[in-house]
Amino acid sequence: RKSWRHWIDEDNDCQNTRAEILISSSLESVTFRNGKACSVYSGKWYDPYSNKVWTLASDVDVDHIVPLAWAYAHGANDWSAEKKARFANDADNLIAVDDNLNQAKGAKGPSQWLPPNELFMCDYVKSFDVIVMRYALSYFVSEALDINRYFKQCN
Repeated sequence: RKSWRHWIDEDNDCQNTRAEILISSSLESVTFRNGKACSVYSGKWYDPYSNKVWTLASDVDVDHIVPLAWAYAHGANDWSAEKKARFANDADNLIAVDDNLNQAKGAKGPSQWLPPNELFMCDYVKSFDVIVMRYALSYFVSEALDINRYFKQCN
């Protein structure tokens, strides 16, 4: 995880990737911890994993839909530091969710973990697969079978 430079401040506005995701995904204006407006304190986030709404940033994690460790084990082990940083900060691979669910998910892919909100499972698997394809990662055979089964169930 140390070799994946994440939560960077790419535009030098003092808001790192986590803050940028919290700001962009909040359903209402966010408040900040201090006047510098770097660290988000509160907002209103809909978590599709749990189908709940959260208002404190401390209750929300920004999840890598395709976890860094999963990516590493599925073809990203030889990526450059730049590509790892791009992946780790790719907004399409990031989602604000309940911190406990993010921690329960850990580095698991869809074969081992799915969001408890059944209404979001198909969207989650599709989003996961889009990122896998975009970065030319590879599924293990059993994982590919699971993904194909999920896609059949979702149609």
